[in-house]
Amino acid sequence: MSEAGNKAGENGLGSITLNYDGTGASKTTNHLGMRAMQARVWDKRDAQHLLVKSPPASGKSRAAMFVGLEKLRTAAVDRVVIAVPERSIGASFRDTGLAGGGFHSDWRLDLDLCTIGSETGRKVEELIGFLRGESGGQTALCTHSTLRAAYAKTDDVTLFDRALVCVDELHHASSDENSRLGNLLRGLVDRAGEAGPDAAHILAMTGSYFRGDGTAVLHPQDEARFEKVIYTYYEQLNGYEYLKTLRINFRFYQGKYLDAIGDALDPHMKTIVHIPHVGSAEGSGVNKMFAVDAIVDAIGDRLGKTPNTSVDSATGFVHLTAGGYTLKIANLVDDSADREKVLASLRAVKERDDIDIIIALGMAKEGFDWVWCEHVLTVGYRGSLTEVVQIIGRATRDAPGKRQAQFTNLVSAPFAKDEAVSRAVNDMLKAISVSLLMEQVMAPVFKFRTHKGADQFDGSPSDVSKLEQVTNAGEIEIVGMPEIDEKAVEAIENDFNDLFADVQNDPRTLTVMINPDDHHTDVMYDLVVTDVIKKRYPSFSDDQVRDTVGLFGVRAGLGREVAKDPSIIQTPGMSEGEQSLFAGPDNGTDENAPRASSSGDRFVQQAKRFINVRELQVDLLSGRRDFDDAYELLSKELSEELLARLHGEVRALKVSMTQDEAEKLYPRIKEFIQREGREPNLNSPNGREVRLAEALAFMRKLSREKRAAMVGADVGQIDA
Repeated sequence: MSEAGNKAGENGLGSITLNYDGTGASKTTNHLGMRAMQARVWDKRDAQHLLVKSPPASGKSRAAMFVGLEKLRTAAVDRVVIAVPERSIGASFRDTGLAGGGFHSDWRLDLDLCTIGSETGRKVEELIGFLRGESGGQTALCTHSTLRAAYAKTDDVTLFDRALVCVDELHHASSDENSRLGNLLRGLVDRAGEAGPDAAHILAMTGSYFRGDGTAVLHPQDEARFEKVIYTYYEQLNGYEYLKTLRINFRFYQGKYLDAIGDALDPHMKTIVHIPHVGSAEGSGVNKMFAVDAIVDAIGDRLGKTPNTSVDSATGFVHLTAGGYTLKIANLVDDSADREKVLASLRAVKERDDIDIIIALGMAKEGFDWVWCEHVLTVGYRGSLTEVVQIIGRATRDAPGKRQAQFTNLVSAPFAKDEAVSRAVNDMLKAISVSLLMEQVMAPVFKFRTHKGADQFDGSPSDVSKLEQVTNAGEIEIVGMPEIDEKAVEAIENDFNDLFADVQNDPRTLTVMINPDDHHTDVMYDLVVTDVIKKRYPSFSDDQVRDTVGLFGVRAGLGREVAKDPSIIQTPGMSEGEQSLFAGPDNGTDENAPRASSSGDRFVQQAKRFINVRELQVDLLSGRRDFDDAYELLSKELSEELLARLHGEVRALKVSMTQDEAEKLYPRIKEFIQREGREPNLNSPNGREVRLAEALAFMRKLSREKRAAMVGADVGQIDA
């Protein structure tokens, strides 16, 4: 990264730098021409409903081609239709040669409905005709909008019988009753209960399964009917060839973002800039074209005397000079006739120097491939954590000479006199949540086992010769962990990132983040985690919920410990001979060979790196530091005046007392009374003492109401 790039990141909030090994494993292809993620999906190709959670650039489009062609070859389906969120993403699914890599056939697209024109006009009739077999083709590509419109027009779920429906970027769907895409998916799943394998097959793909708006993508009972393939960001980045480092950086600004964006940009880095919508808090009514001109002027000097003369007539790119370089800028905010010229020029980009900076509004966030992009800068919180992950994915492509990538979120800091301070506070806290989430999303994934005899958490003995190969991290034994229900283990291993995102975006979490001294954070943490898990897994018993909560804490702590001290995944003193015993099939050993052990310990394979599990005690991992860590990040950047303002604003959002929290605080109340010789005081300057006093008052109120109810009194008239 250039000197300017380092300077731009140093002043940010919570700058997180993540380093990866660059093993090349995620780009290596097998005998069928499949990369690691694609091979994992291929193994599940017979599933009628398949859900793939995999990051940008991992090869989801080709995975869909492999599965679709195989289902056509075996006559499991008669047609394949792929739906993408917007037309520009459709380029990833056009004709692709696969046979040259060892696969049985090439991908040929028979019907392309991602061309210029209305997505709900004639294209709908063409898609309906295709699904009815009238066009004679077997493969079609359309947008989500066209797919939804076809379903709405026919109102007949049988239209999709014997078709493979591939939904790219599934997070655009929702379990909300008003979501037409969500309704279509539910209808297809329900239809399978009637028609069996003759009903539609579904391949749903997303780079992140968390929407961020509190609404699930699928109902839990529907999601349970999908086979899942999980391929993580860490797995993808760790297996790259060139990209070694990812920085996640948050910066505050006061006033207008246009006055601060120049300091956040490094003209030597290939960058995508996402400006805020004119109706957003950050946009503040600024005309979008004025914003683009202001950003261009902040970067450098135009080559022409006027904005028009600085535009290249052939490509539509703006040319300017900055730092001794001539830069080419693509304006995707402009929706005039020149936009198609700019889009065509971007599709023709082949070399690093063909384009330098892209300025976008709603595009270039997902499914947009520019491998040379090193930096994505987005202004304001962009709606959901899924969107943030997708934006980060624009910079995490692997390319020769590209060793570092960066994501910068430019976030509004509140003014003491700002009438919209509450909204700014909310945006800022969400940004903090994202920063914490990214540490988890980008960290290794671990499979857990008990320590004693390396048994499974459900108590069954482990046969190390038959354990599933783990490419992302490995199997970890944790000292002192009791037996855990297998459903709890499965939930954390498969869905931890989604659960963590739900916890971090719970209003109670955001409130405690800004006032950690007023709450017993471990109690609140357990309450929020418990509620999130109950909501996501409504069929779980109380014991399963308890086990999942416990394992959630261990997993969150493990990621935190590894982030703080990566050296714990190094096991000193192992000889090359001992390491070779642990090497997986990619390193030339027998895939089915038993794993070795030394002095009773088992180690984690991770590109010849190991975790000494005896050093990972449960006590070490179960601390509830998430709230405090967020507050410390916030405090580093804000002035005392602004921090005081934040405290005042967030107190209005203070978490109300619940019976669950009061019951969890009761042992602490007794401990306080025994230690201090008095009851906790509601007027104490200590926030945690006040919380104990509120819990005590709440429990006494419940007790009075219960006694009144027992004697037949009208509880509503009792003076509490």
